[in-house]
Amino acid sequence: MAKKAPTPRGRLELGARIRAAAAKAELAMAALAPEAVEKTIWSSPAGKKRLAKRLAAMLPPHRVYVEPFAGSAAVLFNKEPAELEVINDADTGVADAYRLIKGLTPQQLTRLEKLPWTGDKDTFLRLYDSTPTSDLAKLHRFLYVTHFSYMKSRRRGFSPTHAGVPATTVARLRKHGPRLAKVRIYGSDYEPVVRKYDGPDTAFFLDPPYHGFHAAVGEAQFQERRFANVLKDLKGKWLLTYGVRGELPRLLKEAGYPVKRIRTKRAIRRGVGGDGPTLMTQIVSANYDFVKKAASPFEDLDLEDWDGCEETEFRIAAPILKAEEGEERYVLGIVLEPETVDAQGDIYSAAEIRKAAHRFMEEFGGLGLQHQVRVNGRVKVLESYLAPQDLDIDGTAVKGGTWLLAVRVLDDELWSMVREGQLTGLSIGGTARRGPAEGQA
Repeated sequence: MAKKAPTPRGRLELGARIRAAAAKAELAMAALAPEAVEKTIWSSPAGKKRLAKRLAAMLPPHRVYVEPFAGSAAVLFNKEPAELEVINDADTGVADAYRLIKGLTPQQLTRLEKLPWTGDKDTFLRLYDSTPTSDLAKLHRFLYVTHFSYMKSRRRGFSPTHAGVPATTVARLRKHGPRLAKVRIYGSDYEPVVRKYDGPDTAFFLDPPYHGFHAAVGEAQFQERRFANVLKDLKGKWLLTYGVRGELPRLLKEAGYPVKRIRTKRAIRRGVGGDGPTLMTQIVSANYDFVKKAASPFEDLDLEDWDGCEETEFRIAAPILKAEEGEERYVLGIVLEPETVDAQGDIYSAAEIRKAAHRFMEEFGGLGLQHQVRVNGRVKVLESYLAPQDLDIDGTAVKGGTWLLAVRVLDDELWSMVREGQLTGLSIGGTARRGPAEGQA
């Protein structure tokens, strides 16, 4: 696989999301049918709320249920209770919150309801910086910060889109909290919990941190080979979801487990200008025939065989062809050129570039500066088109099928950077699934 080239300096980038890969690689991915999604008690950065009902339906018959990477425990809340149920999270804050919810009395729930539940930055920062001593105050802090933090990350960043918006957390507590009454709750590494409850009548739902997705849920500490070895030892049945980066998907395939891919809406959007793709490819695997189990009415999950292609983030830079002074402040540049090897060693067909250009205009991810900050409103798209034939633009040869983009620079500072040669081109970023070029093994 080609290594990513360093990010070029002096580039305006496009927030497009494209499915480019090596020449004419197969790019079809399954997509989920639209579905109303209900939150449980809270959302997790890498939660499974959009898939929870389908995943619960895939579980085999069992007496014991174990969810060792609980997060929002969406699958637990969407399945029928078993004789014995266990959830665990290495984040002790998550585990403690579940324990507090499990022990809530009706009187405590009434008191909790009277505390602040509307999005407010000052309230958020005050709670985030506080060190509460009572159980009720600890739970309120956890739930408020979780709900109103940016991307549900529980970090010290208030989500401005939630300012003035009331949370329905207490109503969800009333609805879902009783489900935890008989659930055993742990806050530790997954392996001791898995081994403690393993047995022939145990079903595991496993959703470990995904390698390379940077959702701040323990990716850096997660050891894929260690986890794969634990899976081989289990006597119980397990159902697994994971990303397509890292070596775990390949290890599962080599071990003979079925590996299917799906495409789901993405909670964490990371990429161009602080934004990123709205969809994420994942795999589903198990040590039993989950495909047969997932038949109607769950056929719209569209499980497909995973082809071994890894999803990777990329950036492609191309030059500005024309910059005109005056009121226009017109900048024309190349975005993608067909059948040309880029700095990362990839080639894009004219047909794939056409899809990318059309998807950019349909979804319009916006514009950014140096892949770091959004500049929507400071730069406006004027033209986006595909060269109908080979062209000459101010002495530069442009191949037919090349995607060209023209923008008007409204911002004085950005225009100065163009005039002074600090901004020299357009750069597109997105995610891709790389595969072998035609004729390669």
